[in-house]
Amino acid sequence: MKKLLLLLITSLAFSTVTDIDGNVYETVIIGDQLWMAENLKVTHYRNGDEIPTGYSNDDWSNLFTGAYAVYDDDPSNAEIYGNLYSWYAIDLETGVCPEGWHVPTDDEYILLTDYLGGNDIAGGKMKEAGLEHWDSPNTGATNESGFTGLPGGFRNTTGSYVYMGEGGYFRSSSEYNSYRAWFHSLYYGNSVVYRGFNMNKHSGLSVRCIRDETDTILVPYSTGWNLVGLPLDVEDSSYSNLFPESINGTLYSFGEGYILDSTLVHGEGYWLRFNEAGSTTILGTSINELTISLNEGWNLISGLSEDVSISSVSDPNGIIVPGTLYGYNGGYLGTDLIVPGNGYWIRTNSSGSIILTSD
Repeated sequence: MKKLLLLLITSLAFSTVTDIDGNVYETVIIGDQLWMAENLKVTHYRNGDEIPTGYSNDDWSNLFTGAYAVYDDDPSNAEIYGNLYSWYAIDLETGVCPEGWHVPTDDEYILLTDYLGGNDIAGGKMKEAGLEHWDSPNTGATNESGFTGLPGGFRNTTGSYVYMGEGGYFRSSSEYNSYRAWFHSLYYGNSVVYRGFNMNKHSGLSVRCIRDETDTILVPYSTGWNLVGLPLDVEDSSYSNLFPESINGTLYSFGEGYILDSTLVHGEGYWLRFNEAGSTTILGTSINELTISLNEGWNLISGLSEDVSISSVSDPNGIIVPGTLYGYNGGYLGTDLIVPGNGYWIRTNSSGSIILTSD
């Protein structure tokens, strides 16, 4: 589908994601990727199995079945910097990331750094600013990407923990060879993102998760009342998540009268009020077909993930009254196009269903 948000926004905070242990992570949109803005700290695979811990160079069973460690074996470090995972821990089909997320490939990290201007400057945009966690001088750190990279250090093959405060080392899921895998790292002394492979797979490195492929739609809104809809299949369809700048308690659907609502449903239109004009970015899976049930008279509807012409809508029983599709922008406007993220009034001469489809 046509992406309405490409390079318009460098980064935008987007909700949270929760792992199987109940840990909640802030997330951030960077380009058209959705990243965790915190290091992973989960101790169970997605299927509920426990990830082995306390691995050492003497415990080869754990080394090659997957394991994690906590820097200096201090739980307080895990709270801030997350856990340090061997490559074997993140390579299993059971998965360490929440449902719908995965450990980034080397190519996905390269897309990230390219978007942020290349390896020489992307590190500064990815590092948490200031010296709360980074050692001085934390050169070039602005965190303008929202990635909030932390210097969690790593666990080497001898079992030693090194470089906390100086560097952050992030695993990719891509192998270099049988013994090594690609990783990307940030350092306190410069703004560079380093791409490397010179650590054995059983070293312990930080992990960030990235959302599985999603579509992105930018939905503008005006000051005051707006007609809105849900243009993508999303994890959380609450209006407070989709439209965080909206006024609390102002989402209304329409049936026999106006109904106060809290979540949006595909195909339905809603009134929603804002104090100021702006836009919101919605991420999810595209919707290419939708059957909408309508009552006789006026109905509030919304559309798909692409523009849909009213002339292309399947109306097998001829219930749509011609010329009665209206949008709203400070006043009602007749239209023949249903745009993603917007809501519309439409009138029917009897109850029935219509079908919206896109290529």
